[in-house]
Amino acid sequence: MSSAPELQPGDTVLVTDGPFAQFTGPVHAIDRERDRVQLIVRIFGDDTRIDVPLGTVEKAPNA
Repeated sequence: MSSAPELQPGDTVLVTDGPFAQFTGPVHAIDRERDRVQLIVRIFGDDTRIDVPLGTVEKAPNA
């Protein structure tokens, strides 16, 4: 099960499913009403904000 309920902005997470699977980055915002999380990942050398389902992220190992 995901550790998403304990997430806080600034926590580093790993995306575990979907098109951004295996990306890691810090949590920017959590929208518990929509069950979504925004995080910043590096895509093609640029920091990009993505919005993914809360259930598809977990705290990154060694974070």
